[in-house]
Amino acid sequence: MYAPFTDAPIPVVPSVADRRKRNRQEMVDGILAAARAQMREDGVAALNLNEVARRVGVTTPALYKYFPSKMAIYDALFRFGTRLYLEEFKALNLGEAESGGAAIRRALEHQLSFADRHPELYQLVLQRPVPGFVPSDEGLLEAAQAQEVAVMFVSRWIERGLIAPPLPPERVFALLASLAAGLTSNHLANEPELPAGQGLFASLIPEVVSILEVAWAPKPKTGPMKRRVRR
Repeated sequence: MYAPFTDAPIPVVPSVADRRKRNRQEMVDGILAAARAQMREDGVAALNLNEVARRVGVTTPALYKYFPSKMAIYDALFRFGTRLYLEEFKALNLGEAESGGAAIRRALEHQLSFADRHPELYQLVLQRPVPGFVPSDEGLLEAAQAQEVAVMFVSRWIERGLIAPPLPPERVFALLASLAAGLTSNHLANEPELPAGQGLFASLIPEVVSILEVAWAPKPKTGPMKRRVRR
């Protein structure tokens, strides 16, 4: 019997070029996943193409069809890590935080959480632990764009009167980035087995926020002075 006629759309058969493109992307994704796994286990600077190829199940020469060098893999992961960090950071919607302290706290907690969940990406993007690795122009541009977003958030806090630092937004960002880097680095170096927010260093965030809230407290608003009427 013939199958009954229906109005169902005819499935589109992908072209050979589309299938090749999809297969190539799957291989690229697999290589990057294997590289991240080895970096997490052995250290970011210990990336080895022979080991990556073994994990993916191809020969090392075959790996060069997708990445011409180890530095190219580092660069791809640098760009991926930068985009992932920025995507999560934007989702915090810090520009509309209810207070300066809440905004700063969430920003610091996000960096600790990111480092806890993706230590290899955090180190590659924010610590540069690989001797000789310099991100490509595209990677540096993406990193600069991420910094611009953070400065924009700081500017928004100042405009809304949530904080009143004696510094321009760019320097406020630099100070907050340095504090976050210090807390996170000490946490990873001394207590990597503890989740974000726990341990000697990660638990300092509330104290840091309290200090900054006092130092950058907006001046209280005063109404217009009333003239005294002489009697």
